[in-house]
Amino acid sequence: MVHLTNFSLTYPNGENVLKNINLEIKEGEAVLLTGVSGSGKSSIISSINGIATRYDNCKYEGEISLCGKDTRDMELYEISMLVSSVFQNPKTHFFNVDTTQELLFFLENIGLTRKEMEVRIEDMLKLFDIKRLLNRSIFELSGGEKQILSIAASYISGTKLIVLDEPSSNLDEKHTKIIQNMLKRVKEKGITLVIAEHRIYYLMDIVDKVYYIKDGEIAESYDIEKFKKLSLEELFKRGIRSRKKEELSVPFIENIGEMEIKYLSYRYPKSLKGIDVQNIFLKKGNIYGIVGENGIGKTTFIKNLIGVLKNKEDIFFEGKRIKKRERLKKSALVMQDVNHQLFTESVENEVALEMKNQSLERIDEVLKSLGILSYKKKHPMSLSGGEKQRVAIASVILAEKTIICFDEPTSGMDYANMVEISKLLKSTVNEGNILLVISHDMEFLNRTADYVVDMKRFLVRETT
Repeated sequence: MVHLTNFSLTYPNGENVLKNINLEIKEGEAVLLTGVSGSGKSSIISSINGIATRYDNCKYEGEISLCGKDTRDMELYEISMLVSSVFQNPKTHFFNVDTTQELLFFLENIGLTRKEMEVRIEDMLKLFDIKRLLNRSIFELSGGEKQILSIAASYISGTKLIVLDEPSSNLDEKHTKIIQNMLKRVKEKGITLVIAEHRIYYLMDIVDKVYYIKDGEIAESYDIEKFKKLSLEELFKRGIRSRKKEELSVPFIENIGEMEIKYLSYRYPKSLKGIDVQNIFLKKGNIYGIVGENGIGKTTFIKNLIGVLKNKEDIFFEGKRIKKRERLKKSALVMQDVNHQLFTESVENEVALEMKNQSLERIDEVLKSLGILSYKKKHPMSLSGGEKQRVAIASVILAEKTIICFDEPTSGMDYANMVEISKLLKSTVNEGNILLVISHDMEFLNRTADYVVDMKRFLVRETT
């Protein structure tokens, strides 16, 4: 089905990201590509689907063949007839604002009749219980629902191969379970799956083979039974996450602290849905995990807390009422999509942008702890998704604010970098600040947080 033979890939900036890859994936197989962030997993995915070689203008040596055809002899549209893609951020997947139109978009472009499209929709609905997602606005969907739609769109396209790049990285446990079941059913249909992923526990009953990628090479390969025999210590040594789902063990918030939220009420535009947060306290020197399902209001809560949204509120800090403008001055946020907050032309300048009294040595210390010191002179937008995330984290930590917020800081992170981020956050929190961390990563929260805030308590659902 897929053959990479002596394949090497070089990006336009001269970086040689893949080196002499030899990989055979048989029809109907499911394979997992894992390894530390920046090791080359996504580059293998983007080479198979043609994005690296046709869109990113990368140079390559060796050969990629799909269904026996050398991709050098194929146009990008011909590759797309064989390969569908599911990206880490589902927002990059969509071309329509209506969910049903999104599902039909590829089918319309390849010239299927209305009747043929209806047949495929019916077939998809028999496989996936997602009728509730049809005929809706893309903008109304949660992150988990968008990823479900992305996988459904890839299936309905009719391709025999689907490549997925970190499909669970921003998902809660509920939606991770849903996509796990979807991928099982897709595999049962004989469709080949290539999955680049750090969060691997949900794939252990799906994949047939595991390839450990290191420094742009296939360092090790395993059939799934052999991979399951690796000890936890052996996995962690390779920067690979646990094969088992970890349950949250952090205690719930205590009502004591310098910051008091008497009430904070917010409604989404043109909706009765929103959040009502009442009578909670945040104490300086603590790290708080913000937990709950996709779409439950975690990011909304953080944005209201730091003062960027209009709401009804009564919030006190050290015994005095604190207004939005003052909270905004005291706060910093690392967004889930860090592309929106990278502005300068080098990592060094980016992390120093809001820095006040930090030394150059401190910059190097933080960059080194996050494994990005060697990228100091590079443009932030040239880095991988996980590396960009670490640049944004370094920027916020060096800014020395009082209220420091992180939205999914370990999204797309391997085990080793997750551990380093945990250490860095714990070394950053002190008697003068409060850290709040939105996360679905229970392994990370158990290691990092002092308390958790469950947003399920504060959700207001729309009623008619």
